[in-house]
Amino acid sequence: MSIGEVSMLRPRGVLGAALALLVALALGSRPGGASADISVPSYCEVAIQNMQQEVSNLNESIALVNQHKADLQTSAEVEQAKRPERDRAKEALFSSFGITAEEYVAYMGKHKAEVDKYLTENPAVKQQMDSLSAQVRSMLEQYESQRAR
Repeated sequence: MSIGEVSMLRPRGVLGAALALLVALALGSRPGGASADISVPSYCEVAIQNMQQEVSNLNESIALVNQHKADLQTSAEVEQAKRPERDRAKEALFSSFGITAEEYVAYMGKHKAEVDKYLTENPAVKQQMDSLSAQVRSMLEQYESQRAR
């Protein structure tokens, strides 16, 4: 799975979110699947940085939709042109932690109990992750709403 394919896992509505979760769980529990060789704290840090990138990307996407309200085709083309840059940024993020996109996606499926324990013991990290996750969900809803107009 390429970075672009992982980026495409970005949920689009409730159905999309459910599909992305199922894909992530399937990848995480597949026999012989990728295995990330990072610690739980490192996984949480990469997850935080990944969500921060998503917030930035969504801010840009929302601005593009607003800028090209009259021509969603142009908005889609501009956003598509930005995809390689965004994919390289994701790849660089994962690489900086010594993992691949596939390993990142699969990690939670294989290490859920350890991650949950770590987050229980580190409420500030959990709060940051929960806050970023809520921000991403809200921005996705805003993005989808803007595109639907």
